[in-house]
Amino acid sequence: MKRSYIAALIGIIIVAFIFGNFAFIKSKTESGASVGAGRSCGNVTVKDGFCIYPNSNFGKIVADELRARGENVVMLDSPTKCNGQFLAVWVEEVNITYTPFFSKGSEKVRFIYSSTGDPSHYLRYENATDKEREFITFIINNSEVEASGEIIVNDNSKGLMSFMGYQRYLLKQAAATIVNRVQKIALDNIECPN
Repeated sequence: MKRSYIAALIGIIIVAFIFGNFAFIKSKTESGASVGAGRSCGNVTVKDGFCIYPNSNFGKIVADELRARGENVVMLDSPTKCNGQFLAVWVEEVNITYTPFFSKGSEKVRFIYSSTGDPSHYLRYENATDKEREFITFIINNSEVEASGEIIVNDNSKGLMSFMGYQRYLLKQAAATIVNRVQKIALDNIECPN
């Protein structure tokens, strides 16, 4: 009988570390960003608030980061024109080496941005046969800022963490970097010298 309790306790602990969402960690995290923007220093429009696509777990983390910084956010079910700044975000690649006490991981995430809420750049990217070329191709007009970027996060963490908690930690780091870059793009273009 005692063995069954011990086996059940071990089973519960294993399930908690696999499916739980906690991370009590000390981390060394580095992130790098490669961002390109197409703009013309004319009458640039930067709408208030953000429309986030896709409506995914990572999109929700980016939305939470924007809301924490005082932005209004709408989640989109499809890439449609919106009354805010359009921001498409997605996870390109995740590599994690996990243990409950030490983990390391890297993530590559991407975004496409429009200051006027226009999803055209993202739609061109989605429909392109050469996605890499389309990702960095901008159609410049005097009122809109288009941007695309790739964020790479590398991390080493020690502490007590579940697999899902560590993965969420990495996503939060990537989301914060995207929000920093997008807000900088908007600010740089509001202050664009004529």
